[in-house]
Amino acid sequence: MNVLAREPAIKVQKLKDHVGAIITGVDLTKPMDKATFDTVYDALLENVAVAIRGNILTPAQYQATAEQFGELMEDQNRLYLVEGHPLISVLSNRHKASDGKPAKVANNATWHTDHTNQEYPPKFTMLYAVELPDSGGGTAVCNMRAAYESLPEEKRRQIVDMKTENTLISSARMEGANPDIVKAQKASTKPPTIQPLVRTHPDTGTKAIWFHKAKTERIIGMEPQETQDFLEDLLQTAIRPEFHFVHEWQVGDMLIIDNRSAMHKAGFDFDRSQHRHLRRILVRGDRPS
Repeated sequence: MNVLAREPAIKVQKLKDHVGAIITGVDLTKPMDKATFDTVYDALLENVAVAIRGNILTPAQYQATAEQFGELMEDQNRLYLVEGHPLISVLSNRHKASDGKPAKVANNATWHTDHTNQEYPPKFTMLYAVELPDSGGGTAVCNMRAAYESLPEEKRRQIVDMKTENTLISSARMEGANPDIVKAQKASTKPPTIQPLVRTHPDTGTKAIWFHKAKTERIIGMEPQETQDFLEDLLQTAIRPEFHFVHEWQVGDMLIIDNRSAMHKAGFDFDRSQHRHLRRILVRGDRPS
């Protein structure tokens, strides 16, 4: 008697009430059908970050999966790319600088959303785990929609219409920053990109705190250092344990972060003699409003 093999059912396991989910039972080596895609997308909107687990993907398969979510965009850092796949960047603690020495790796990563200096910043950041240390090195994600909603009404009124000026690197953050980024910013003639400090999600209509401190030159009406202090105070006020989680990586995980509702930061709490190797793809979004 022949028994037809059945694909495993899709399962969405919430990690916290406000943020994070693990999705299993999705085969990313082939295109998702509409029902599968809708399940993943709905879970992403609800949880602001989901990890699809259990797929060993070639770079081409990874890129094909990402393309189902929209137009891909180049990473601003063009130094570390997957050979033959210029839209896939490599995150690794073993990168070499242009002089052949080990590239500096930040030890104090801060909460941010990606590429706020772009007119059309990425709506999704996708990370795929290739090689991992024995422990540590997780990626933290915070639901900035919940963070905004938790603020006192007076604070929400204060920030809801604020605008930020965004560049490659803020003048208040240049000391100790990546010298290549500093050099590029000093040589740039591009005017700052104006963005909302609180953006509205185009799919859900919800509002979320939205910025990248290192790229925020200033909040309009404030000086650069005053802006940095204000944003840090805002983070300290808004980000609560119940709103964020740390994704503990497994090889083959594909983490999708909805940048329109989330901030994230990398973890550097791992043995640097071991390799942390992720691949990153960015999906272009609309103009924030």
